[in-house]
Amino acid sequence: MNIRLEKHSELEATVVVDLLKEDYQEKVDSQIKKIQKTANINGFRPGKAPLGMIKKLYGKSVIAEEIQQMASDKLNNYIKDESLDILGYPIGSEKIESSLDIENSEEFTFAFDIGLAPSFDLNIKEKDKLEQFKIEVSDKEVDEDIDNARKRHAKLEEAEKSDAEAIVYAEVTELGEDGNPLEGGVGTKPVSFVPSMIEDKKLQKVFIGIGKDFETSCDVRKLFNNNEAVITNSLGVPKEAVADLSDKFSVKVTEIKSRILPELNEEYYTEAFQGQEIPKDEAEYRSRVQENLVKYYENEASLWLDHEIGDYLMEKHKFDLPDEFLKRWLITTKTEEYNAENIDEKYAQERDALVRRLIIDKIAAENELKSEQEEIIQEAKLYYMGMYRQYGMNINMNDDFLTETVMKRLGEQEFISQMNDRVIYRKAYDKVKETVTIKDKKTTVEKYFEHVNKHKH
Repeated sequence: MNIRLEKHSELEATVVVDLLKEDYQEKVDSQIKKIQKTANINGFRPGKAPLGMIKKLYGKSVIAEEIQQMASDKLNNYIKDESLDILGYPIGSEKIESSLDIENSEEFTFAFDIGLAPSFDLNIKEKDKLEQFKIEVSDKEVDEDIDNARKRHAKLEEAEKSDAEAIVYAEVTELGEDGNPLEGGVGTKPVSFVPSMIEDKKLQKVFIGIGKDFETSCDVRKLFNNNEAVITNSLGVPKEAVADLSDKFSVKVTEIKSRILPELNEEYYTEAFQGQEIPKDEAEYRSRVQENLVKYYENEASLWLDHEIGDYLMEKHKFDLPDEFLKRWLITTKTEEYNAENIDEKYAQERDALVRRLIIDKIAAENELKSEQEEIIQEAKLYYMGMYRQYGMNINMNDDFLTETVMKRLGEQEFISQMNDRVIYRKAYDKVKETVTIKDKKTTVEKYFEHVNKHKH
């Protein structure tokens, strides 16, 4: 047996594995004998068919299986022994032809193309400057947060007419150009929405002051503010289908409920602060809301700084990747997502993610960053706290429900790997923060979000 590496460039190479008969024959013979012991051949008792007949019937398929497995094992061992830093996984070569003629040959050649990770130096300097926002929370933000909390704890009552904050329940159906239900389109689906949350002001007005049995038509994407996740969940369609939805859906209102906001009293505080110390009066309640908002915006500013660090690292580290190999690898291994028509467009995002990962891995390696079990658990809790916050649920780190949820997921290797990556990313970003110069910048909540929305990409 012979195995060799043929480099085509600094980033692309082919591993060639040559197998002779003596490399695989012993394993083939052993497998043939195992088959003989259980083979059920007409004219012979089970397990008593001649070895020659078994070879004739099964020999070629056994050889094909054994040489494939042997070549794969030798390839993996070679990559490990030679410490080759590869990207993706090896795939059948387009540079060197494999020779796998089982019918006419006893010697075989397997050729695997591989993509090699680039070599680069970290370029993170103390003179480089980043900004850390210090977001000031005003009475306006406190008032808005209290209003939102009261809405979450409001009682629902059936109403004759809708106001801006009512919950409107309706049935929507996709329509064709003739105004009739579209054949093969989205059938009647129950949905709900709050008029004030519709960003299209013209459409928002349509649903204020209406009653039950009100009917109209509209673009359902505008109804749900072009939020892909909400649209797919509400209509039961895959995200790929959202762009192809009709511009018109019929909307038939079936029910309207108004929200009766609770008074700021002990009963409300008890419900809103379950499992926590109850505020004794409105002043203390507002103070607690203020403290929570300060913590929330400190976290927001920290997340934005992380976003800035991500951009900074990408800007400071420019290097090549084996792009053509990686495109072919994606098309070959993820056929349901990538093809020759969309690979150029979709690869750009994959490339950015890979470049960022290589930079993080470099920072981690040079600083010997590792994750501990407790850090993974804490990261998982932060992950779920962020998820629950999106649904208006404020859960603290020691909440029993949160702990139970996380501990269940820790039995899943993929989830552990995901949380481990988040821990390493966090530690790598902390190393960047320790190196570069970070200046505080005071701002208001409104100006902060203006800045964020202007620079999101």
